[in-house]
Amino acid sequence: MLPDSLRRIATQLFDNGLLRLIFENTRNMAVSSLITAAGLEVVRAGPGDLDLVNPTLVGYVVTTIGAILLVLNLMDGLWRLSRVKSHLILQVLLCGAYAFIFWRVVYLVLYFKAGAG
Repeated sequence: MLPDSLRRIATQLFDNGLLRLIFENTRNMAVSSLITAAGLEVVRAGPGDLDLVNPTLVGYVVTTIGAILLVLNLMDGLWRLSRVKSHLILQVLLCGAYAFIFWRVVYLVLYFKAGAG
């Protein structure tokens, strides 16, 4: 038998769909971080082989789209956490995790791109 605290956590994670929401939010954050990193790479690297009129402008537009998607995903996560008891601590932790993971993904993409180029 599970203790009551573990049973409540398991119920929240599995029966109430919290685990699915965590994975969806993480996936959306990773995709928006990659979009932002792609835009930053175009801005950093310059025109290169792209046949665009103004690749720097396109890079800034793509970066802005990725940043907007990231903020929307963060707002969705914060809104969902606002309905949970002791939500303030979880919201602060979520914002910290977003900032850390976002910058690490952007850094890794730019690092691997610089190593491949």
